[in-house]
Amino acid sequence: MNPTEKTLPERMQLHELEIARRLELLGFTPADAMQLAQARSCVLAELDQIVDRFYAHQTSIDEIAVIIGDAETLRRLRAAQRGYVAELFGGLYAEDYVNNRLRIGLVHKRIGVEPKYYLSAVKVLKDLLRDVLRRRIADPAVLSATLEALDKLLYFDTQLVFDTYIGSMRAELEAAKDQTLQYARSLEQKVTERTRELEQLSRSDPLTGLLNRRALVHDLHQEIERAKRTASVVSLIYMDLDDFKQVNDRHGHQEGDQVLQRIGRAIGTLVREVDVAGRYGGDEFCIVLPGADRKGALQLVERLRERLTDAAEMSFSAGVVATGPVAFHEVDELLGIADALMYDMKHANSRRGRSLQPPPRPGASGDGRATHPPDQARTDGGDQGSAPR
Repeated sequence: MNPTEKTLPERMQLHELEIARRLELLGFTPADAMQLAQARSCVLAELDQIVDRFYAHQTSIDEIAVIIGDAETLRRLRAAQRGYVAELFGGLYAEDYVNNRLRIGLVHKRIGVEPKYYLSAVKVLKDLLRDVLRRRIADPAVLSATLEALDKLLYFDTQLVFDTYIGSMRAELEAAKDQTLQYARSLEQKVTERTRELEQLSRSDPLTGLLNRRALVHDLHQEIERAKRTASVVSLIYMDLDDFKQVNDRHGHQEGDQVLQRIGRAIGTLVREVDVAGRYGGDEFCIVLPGADRKGALQLVERLRERLTDAAEMSFSAGVVATGPVAFHEVDELLGIADALMYDMKHANSRRGRSLQPPPRPGASGDGRATHPPDQARTDGGDQGSAPR
């Protein structure tokens, strides 16, 4: 249920039994209620004077005068105080009475009246009422009983007012706690997102958007370890752009950077989601193909050759090597083999022209010695198979 649909006693679970129990704990009896009701006429006879003297005292305290603020607020407070004093001597102290006392505490909390000011005000009012009662009740026994009943009831009132003080403070603390938790969650999410962004930045080559060398080597190691566990194959393509130095020499490094960016985009559009593509350094790129054999890697090389010719008007030399599924090369060895195959191809192309197939490397296994059509010669650097180390 919405809290605004409940009364203050209901919200604070101050039902009839709880009210009766509180009065009982203070020793407030029906006889005390009757004693106060009989003194009602004495107090009402001087009610205006009591309120005037009360606020004359209160407004003489600078801090309280600041809280009251203006004449209109003081007028409303005077009217409320007359009602409060009259209820003290009404003889009925059930749920309606409790609700009014709780509201007093709530209002005092909202306008910033600290407990020390409230307690001092109770003391002032108590002294004013006792003075009136002493002057108007002649019977000492009746006076004593009335004053004692008034003390008990003022304690009861103070309990109720402080219930709302404490309840309001608890609600504020809970609200602050919720806000703090929300802020902490928001901050944690931002930190997580920022950490992810920084991690991505630390793994990315800023020019091409592909992985940088460190991240590429790390992921290649992971893929080899995964292939060992699953007895599968991993292929590596090691690429180096042909005559890239001439681009920088003739057109400047800015044009060279733009070429590398186009290369990076072209590679990114052709690789699978599971593939690992990165810039190994300078104009060298590597692509790791989990689960792909040499034949599949060569097919990707051909697609890359066509795409880079269209996108960047660049050709490249590549070394292709596969490892697994039984015996595996480690990372450095696999990179070294692919790099050597790529340079063999580049040197062979330089010596014999790009229409010739490079000679096979000693120790190459598989079908690396096969002769390929002229248009594949400069992109296939041979194969180092999967011989055990």
